[in-house]
Amino acid sequence: MIYGFDTKNEDAALGALLVYGCYRSRDTSKFKVSPDMWGIIERGVKSSSKRAENLNDFIEKFKKKVSCSSLKPSHMSSHQKQTEILIPDGTGNFISKTNERREFWLNEIENADNKKVLKEMYTRTSFIIVLVRDRLEREKMLREAGMLKEVEEGEIENE
Repeated sequence: MIYGFDTKNEDAALGALLVYGCYRSRDTSKFKVSPDMWGIIERGVKSSSKRAENLNDFIEKFKKKVSCSSLKPSHMSSHQKQTEILIPDGTGNFISKTNERREFWLNEIENADNKKVLKEMYTRTSFIIVLVRDRLEREKMLREAGMLKEVEEGEIENE
């Protein structure tokens, strides 16, 4: 499991993360669920990855295809383990707190081999889409079980 996707291929997982984040951040009034929605997304991934010079360029091109004006930090989570910080409570003890900062894919994009990720998205587009759909289905089951909830502005928050 890499970035919340059920794969061992880090390049595919990063590609799926980018697609997932753009898809979840889309304007749902402009890009609605339809019978051909995943076909449109798949064609958008293929054409955007073919023409992109790097991952940043891919994001800009793909955002247009799915009517995403701005990426929402809540959908950019890579599901990496949160760092734990210890805060002194003034009595010699420490309070354990998880660092809950927003993520913006900075390290993932900066450390990635852009050409490999773009090639993975272009040559294995269907696999990337399956990874995204699998994660969406798992999140749907968690929401239905009450382990994941929707909060204001359509953002997802762990309970």
